[in-house]
Amino acid sequence: MSLNIRQGYPDDLDSLVLTEKKCFSFPCAYSKNHLRYLLTKANSTVLVENQGGVLRGFIIVLYHDDMRGAGIETLNVAPEYRGKGIGHGLLTAAEKEAKNKGKFIITLEVSSKNITAIHLYEKCGFLAREYLPHYYQFPHQGTRDAIRMAKILT
Repeated sequence: MSLNIRQGYPDDLDSLVLTEKKCFSFPCAYSKNHLRYLLTKANSTVLVENQGGVLRGFIIVLYHDDMRGAGIETLNVAPEYRGKGIGHGLLTAAEKEAKNKGKFIITLEVSSKNITAIHLYEKCGFLAREYLPHYYQFPHQGTRDAIRMAKILT
């Protein structure tokens, strides 16, 4: 299956919100206002995978001007489209964008119980760097603990 990954646009906001709510339940899901900020005002890259006008997944990467690293804020693939390589494709595209911005490392935090996501990140070359007890304000998959993972961009 071919992927259609492109920059996210303000017109994608409602689709981002819908996908976010499919992937995360309240109170863990980002609000529409927060997604709008990440899409339009933050020092970020928002990439979406869209087929036939249907947003199937997205990734948001944040940059800090004073640092040579990037952080994956969120990666979402709608449940009905998982297992089709969308997450892997979005990660690969995000890494390329970060490298183009001069970043040499990319990090993320993932729920310690989100085994599917951890396996995806490991498959994409991320390594666990730190266990973060009580990282999340609200439980994610039954825990507030997270794992920080990182990948050197070569």
